[in-house]
Amino acid sequence: MNKQVAQFCIAVDLALLVGLVIWRPWGALGMLVAATVLFTAAIGGLLLPSTTPSDTGTGPGFALRRVPDPKPEPVRREWDRAVEHHRDVLSAYGAYELDPAMLLQYPAMWDLSAAAVVAFHDALEVAGGLQTEGYPGPDSAREYIDAVTTLRTNWAKADRYARSTGTSTLPDADAQSCDRALKLLRHAEGTEGPERAAYLQQVISAVDTLGNRGVIHPPTQIQATLAGQVRKAIER
Repeated sequence: MNKQVAQFCIAVDLALLVGLVIWRPWGALGMLVAATVLFTAAIGGLLLPSTTPSDTGTGPGFALRRVPDPKPEPVRREWDRAVEHHRDVLSAYGAYELDPAMLLQYPAMWDLSAAAVVAFHDALEVAGGLQTEGYPGPDSAREYIDAVTTLRTNWAKADRYARSTGTSTLPDADAQSCDRALKLLRHAEGTEGPERAAYLQQVISAVDTLGNRGVIHPPTQIQATLAGQVRKAIER
């Protein structure tokens, strides 16, 4: 009951009680019964708890209340972060496959005799197999989270190994081929037109040879990129 309404009802009860005492329309017994009822109602009104519109679920006070959105479960938040971390690893690894300079400068990324490289590629396969487009539920999500954690650790080791090793584990002839192709690529970057195209053609030939010999990752995408650069250089 609204506080103001309760106060009004109490006032009415008291007024009626006073009137009955003065006029006594029903005799002593009737007066006693009526007085008891009115007095009880007045006391009850005083004891009733006051309410506000927001307490009763109506009125502007209630309308302004907003039920907070449920928080995502902890595993879901971890899964979302794992998806981002997985994407970051793929992007970093992609530089080795898509950038000719990285391919030629750090061929140790494909040294399958190195434990760090093998562990990374194994972890990459496992995480890729557990990857899903949407949240798969807590159990599968936990498997994926653990796989990505392992992948990130192994990627850091493989990347560090490749950068610190470079071409040092290759036979001299292969190391020289990588170095020569890298120099040709850098020369091409400072030239234009037919001269640039000639340098790039030599890079393509060297990369193709190194790929066939297993020195570097099969350079299909890089070959296509370099071939496109050759066409643009010739057209200018």
